Amino acid sequence: MNYDLPDHPVVQNLERTGYPDGKEPRYPRCPICGEECETIYKDRYGAYVGCDVCVETKDAWEAEGCFPEEE
Repeated sequence: MNYDLPDHPVVQNLERTGYPDGKEPRYPRCPICGEECETIYKDRYGAYVGCDVCVETKDAWEAEGCFPEEE
C-alpha cells in the first residue's frame, strides 16, 4: 500500500511562504508618511509627528532656530 498523503494546507503554506497561514506578518506603519517603521514620535500633546524614517534628528547646538538672536 502507498500512503502518500498530501501535507495539511497550513504545512504547505509554511513550506511555500515561510509563514503558517500563507500571509506575511503585518508591520507597523507611520501614520504620517505610511512607511514601515520601528519607532514613532509624538509631540507633548499626543499628536503623531513622524517616525524613524521621516523624522530627522539634529544637534541643537548646530540648529539655527535654537538660539534666538539677542536684541
